[in-house]
Amino acid sequence: MRPEEFLTEEFANVQRALHETLRYDYGPEETRIYYKECESRLNEIKKQIARIAPSEIWAQLNELASLSVWISLIERSRLGEFSWPFAELIRDIAKPLLTEKLYRGKIVIEPIIHVVAEGEGYQIVYELVPPPSTNHRFAIVAFPRPLKHHVLLHTIFGHEIGHTAQHTNDAGDLIGTTVADELTAAGHLSAAAEITRWLNDPGAPKEIKNNIAQYLADNGVSYTFPEVYVEKWVEELICDLFGLLLFGPGFVAAHKVLLRPTHRTPYEFDLLEPTHPPYAVRHRMLVRALRLLGWEKPVTTIAHCNIHQAELATINFVVDDPYSAWAAFFDDRQLTAAIHGLQNVLQQYGNFQYQQPESQILSDLVDRLRRRLPPIGADIDREGNPTFTEHSMTHSLLAGWVYWLGQDNLVKADALSFLDINKLCDQALLQERGILAGRTK
Repeated sequence: MRPEEFLTEEFANVQRALHETLRYDYGPEETRIYYKECESRLNEIKKQIARIAPSEIWAQLNELASLSVWISLIERSRLGEFSWPFAELIRDIAKPLLTEKLYRGKIVIEPIIHVVAEGEGYQIVYELVPPPSTNHRFAIVAFPRPLKHHVLLHTIFGHEIGHTAQHTNDAGDLIGTTVADELTAAGHLSAAAEITRWLNDPGAPKEIKNNIAQYLADNGVSYTFPEVYVEKWVEELICDLFGLLLFGPGFVAAHKVLLRPTHRTPYEFDLLEPTHPPYAVRHRMLVRALRLLGWEKPVTTIAHCNIHQAELATINFVVDDPYSAWAAFFDDRQLTAAIHGLQNVLQQYGNFQYQQPESQILSDLVDRLRRRLPPIGADIDREGNPTFTEHSMTHSLLAGWVYWLGQDNLVKADALSFLDINKLCDQALLQERGILAGRTK
C-alpha cells in the first residue's frame, strides 16, 4: 500500500468512527456542536488529501490521529455517567475564560467545552495548539466515573479551571501580570535558590530534613530545587486560589478530603519531580486566604440553633491548620494582592466569584437536607401554590457540606450517608437549572 493509499484508508477509518458515535445518547446542545466541529475538521482534511504532496502526508496522518482521539471522547460523554447540571455549571464558568480574542475585541476562537467520564481523576484538557482545520478549540472536562454523583467533591474543578485559564492568551496574560508577578516578586517563589534555602531552614519539619539528608547520602551532593519547577508551583498555588474564589469554603473542604489522604505526610513532595508544592503549603495558604476574605465567619446565628452549630463544625473542619509555620509561603500583603488580582480577572470574565449566602438561605437549605429534600429554594405557600427562589448553586453545595460535617448537631439517628447527601445536592442543581430554563422560555 502506497503512502497516499494509506492516508485515504486512515481518513475513511476516522470518518467511520465519527459516524458510529451517533448511536449513543449524549447530553444536549454542546455534544452536537462538538460533533459538527469534528466533522468540519474531517472535511478540511479531505480537501487537502486531493492535492497533498507526498512530503506532507505525515502531517495529515498526525492530524487524523489527533482527531481520532477527540472523536473517541464523544463515546465517553453518555448521559448518566456524570453530573449533567454540574457539567453545565463548569461550562458557564469556563467558556468566557477560554474564549480567545484579538486586540480589538474580535473573537478568534470560541471553545467547545466537552464533558466526559473516565477512570482517572478530575482534569480539564485544553487544546493549546489547534490544527489548521479548526473553527473552535476543544476543552475536555473529565469527571472521574466512580464519583459521578459526588457534586460536593466536584468543586475541585475550580482548581482545574485555573489551569486552563492560565494557558489562554487573554485571561492567562491577565493572571500572569496581576497574580503570578505578585507571588514571585519576593519570598520563597522569587527564585529556585529561595526555595532551596527554605527547604534547608532550621525550622523545616523532620520529614523534609530527612529527605534532604537522604538525597545527599544517595547522590553525594546537596539538593538544589530545579529552576524549571518554580513556575509549576506558582501555577498550582494560583489554581488553588482560583478554586477558592469560585466555590468558597466548599472548595477547601473538597480540597482537603481529596488531597490530604493522597500524601504520606503533609510536608513531603517528590524531590526529583516536584510538580506540586507540599500539601501543608497549599492548605495553609487556602486557610489564610479564607480568613482574609472573611469567609471563615459563620453566616448563621445562635437563633438558628442546631444549624448554627453544624455550620461552626464545618468551619472548624475547613480552617483547621495544624501544620508548621514553615509551611506559610506568603505574607498577608502578598496574598491579599494575589486575591485582588484574581477577583479582577473573574469580574472581567463573568463575575463568577463566590458570595457568602444570607443566614436564612443557608439555614433553609440545610433544613431541607435534614428533611431529606434537595437543598433548593422551592416550597409550597399557604394557598398550596409552588414557590421558587433562585439561589447560587454554590450555596446548595455549601449546605451539603454543613449537613455532612455538622450532622452530629442535626440528627440523632439515621443520618444521610455522604452519597445520599451528594445525590440530593445533585438533584437540587438539576431542578434549579430546569426551573430557570423553563422561566426563560
